[in-house]
Amino acid sequence: MFLVATAIVTCIIMVLLSGFWGDLGNFATYLPLPGLVKLIPTRSPEPLPSPAPVSTPKQSYLGFGAYTFTSQGNSLTYYLSLPAHYNPTQKYPLVLLLHGGGERSKPQNTPAQNEQLLLNDPYAQVWSADYNGPGNPHLQQRWPCFVVIPQMELSQQWVNVNVHQGSYTQPAQPSIPLQLTKELLDTLQRDYSSIDAKRLYITGLSNGGFGTWDAIERWPGYFAAAAPIAGAGDPSKAAVLKNLPIWAFHGSADTVIPASGSRQMIAAIQAAGGHPRYTEFAGQGHGVWTYVYSLDNSALNVTAFFPWLFSQHK
Repeated sequence: MFLVATAIVTCIIMVLLSGFWGDLGNFATYLPLPGLVKLIPTRSPEPLPSPAPVSTPKQSYLGFGAYTFTSQGNSLTYYLSLPAHYNPTQKYPLVLLLHGGGERSKPQNTPAQNEQLLLNDPYAQVWSADYNGPGNPHLQQRWPCFVVIPQMELSQQWVNVNVHQGSYTQPAQPSIPLQLTKELLDTLQRDYSSIDAKRLYITGLSNGGFGTWDAIERWPGYFAAAAPIAGAGDPSKAAVLKNLPIWAFHGSADTVIPASGSRQMIAAIQAAGGHPRYTEFAGQGHGVWTYVYSLDNSALNVTAFFPWLFSQHK
């Protein structure tokens, strides 16, 4: 009885004193009193902030991760491959590859089917760090780099013009997928400090060749080099390209996009004082990118292309 009475008196005194020492309650959470636990309620600790959600890419082919970039209500699917033997403390170039019209995503396809439609194409596969097929088995081993391949929708184009007519007058605004691609590259450079801003390269074929010309005319100081294949641009704006390393390619017998599109751009840059490279494949049709994106030493392949591309710096 004496112990219980002592405990009760002690509790009363503690409660009274808590008015003077507001934090006494926390100090006396577990008082050494017989049979009494948590006599005074403790304050609940402040909850720790939840960690920011981490975006995990879907698994893709050949080392590419599948992502979606969203800006101002518009979205763009893109595939990203990191450099072979990636070391985040090192600096690497980035290659932006703009696909042709045949690799646009189809609304009736599943995401996996659209992914296969683009990444199963040999011209996309050769850039991957996991690729070990004929032609380019060692590209990433020799030139480790980030590779970004955006995929636009079936209803879209890299440039909103008739691509079959060759040269064109540049629209006032970039197409939605091209604008999103530019914003995507800005974002990737913030997310990956290992991207070398002085070695951003752009290349594209067919519809993507149009996108390549359009991008470098809109943002002429952004890229360190450009390689448009079977495309066309706006010759009236070519003067802004006179200092940019460019190597353009076209087939002389192209019936899809006339070779005049490349010829006129090259002539306009030369007239402005530039020194672009131009390779025209005599007697060849539209699909000349297979000769460009190759390390094969057979007749038409341009074995000097990759060494030229990766040697360019701003």
